[in-house]
Amino acid sequence: MQSSDLIRQFTEQPLIQELSADAAQAVLALRYCILCRRNERDPMPELERRWGNILAARRYRLVVEAIGHVWPDPFAVAPPCCPRISFDEALLAAMVGAAAARNRAQFDWLTAEMLGSDAREMLFVALENFIRARAPGRV
Repeated sequence: MQSSDLIRQFTEQPLIQELSADAAQAVLALRYCILCRRNERDPMPELERRWGNILAARRYRLVVEAIGHVWPDPFAVAPPCCPRISFDEALLAAMVGAAAARNRAQFDWLTAEMLGSDAREMLFVALENFIRARAPGRV
C-alpha cells in the first residue's frame, strides 16, 4: 500500500449514509442543536418531531448538554448539509451504537482515553436514558 493511500484512509471522513439510522439521526440532531444554539433558537420542537415524543427530545437534549459538559475540547461538527461526518461525530455514532447495545465495555473502550470514569458514566447513562425513551413501551 502506498503512503498516499494510507494517509487517505486515516483522514477520510465517513458519510452519514454509512451510519446506522439511529446513529445518523443522533448526529444530525446534534448538528441541529448546535445550529439552534448559535442562532438563539429552541431545538425542542424539531427534536420532538424527529424523535416522535417529548421525553425522547428532552433526553436527547440532556445528551447534548452532557457532551458539552464532559468533552475535553470543542466538539467538532460538520455543517448541517455536509454528507461527511467529523471525527467527533463518528465517535458519537459509535457511542450511540454501544449504548443501544448496552455494551458498556465497548463504550468505555471508545472513550477511555479522553474521558474520566465519572464523565463516561454520566454520558453513558444519558445515552441509555435517551435510547429507552425512543423505544416504544420501554420508558
